[in-house]
Amino acid sequence: MMKTIGLFGGTFDPVHLGHRYILEAALNAVDFEKVIVMPAKIPPHKSISGCSEETQRFEMCRLAFSDLDRVEVSDYELTRTGKSYSYYTVCHIKEQYPDHRICFIMGSDQLLTFDQWFRYKDILSMATIVSISRDDDISEAQLKEYAAELTRDNGEVITINVKPFEMSSTEIRENIKNNIDCSCYLDKNVVKYILDNGLYKNSKSKKKSPDKLEEYKAYIKSNLSKKRAQHSLNVADAAVKLAKQYGADTKKAYLAGLLHDVCKEFPTDKQLDLVSRCTLNVSEAEKSSPPLFHAVAGSVFVQEEFHIHDPEIVRAIRYHTVACGNMDKLSQIIYLADLISDDRDYKDVKKMRKYVEQSLEKAMLEALKFSISDSVSKENTIPPCTFDCYNDFVKLSKLKGGK
Repeated sequence: MMKTIGLFGGTFDPVHLGHRYILEAALNAVDFEKVIVMPAKIPPHKSISGCSEETQRFEMCRLAFSDLDRVEVSDYELTRTGKSYSYYTVCHIKEQYPDHRICFIMGSDQLLTFDQWFRYKDILSMATIVSISRDDDISEAQLKEYAAELTRDNGEVITINVKPFEMSSTEIRENIKNNIDCSCYLDKNVVKYILDNGLYKNSKSKKKSPDKLEEYKAYIKSNLSKKRAQHSLNVADAAVKLAKQYGADTKKAYLAGLLHDVCKEFPTDKQLDLVSRCTLNVSEAEKSSPPLFHAVAGSVFVQEEFHIHDPEIVRAIRYHTVACGNMDKLSQIIYLADLISDDRDYKDVKKMRKYVEQSLEKAMLEALKFSISDSVSKENTIPPCTFDCYNDFVKLSKLKGGK
């Protein structure tokens, strides 16, 4: 009989009892020879955000699961160079265990967005998905129906129900930073490790927006492609010029412009993971359109990883691609700066730059016309918030005597 290897990945920052519940449920349901716990690689910004280092996440996983037979913790993703996609990790495990059945263990929330993952069909061809349902919002029957649709052409999904875990790693980090005891959600050895190493306190995080620009620039330059990094710098410069012209905060404008595309080159599954935690409204149209994920993901990323919580900056990043109704001035500035930055060379960019010089409202209306028209011509999804914004500026134009 073919032996089975399990793969259980995650950022584990920190690893908590919810992760253990998932792993134990999988171990009880499937006869694994062993399960490999795989902490995911995270870009080096963690060291400036008060979160744990890669070696610390690895050690916490080792402590949390050390008493479980048939479980080992791997640093493969942490030491691997290049982009970190689950597909490559599954390939690696398959190469290591060519005569074994591979089972990829994940939460039901990950399964529901699995068809957006990089080369997900190839993953299905190599591994059985073991989905652990820990969300009261979706029934077991609904999850099985989705799994059947996902595997209609290829693959297998096993669904397992466990009791929902009410605390996330993000909430645990925030609680520790605010001196709120959350040891009941963690393995006792992990609690001791966090205390001994002073993790998540992030005492230097205050006033990061004005003081950490050079570190943010360094992150952009080292973690985005050269072209995307230069675009981000150009948008930041354009945003400052517009902020000066139209009376907005130049520091906020530069920061929002610099970070507006911070998640643009993240793998789709990591973008979706961030999107799932967005507290601002995200329409179904946006959830179903991968090109729109990065703006939503970026607004969550800057809060969780850089501890930038200024609502104007967060909203400006969130809506820089799709706009929104009742759009504030900083958001308008970032939306327009993204369209007119020095690196832009589309057909009507010179016209757009002239509109921006004339009036913020006029420029927004013309930019929305351009964006909607372009999306229609390409048969792209258009979110309701874009139409809300367009209607706002049409009304404003009419009130001011525009055509």
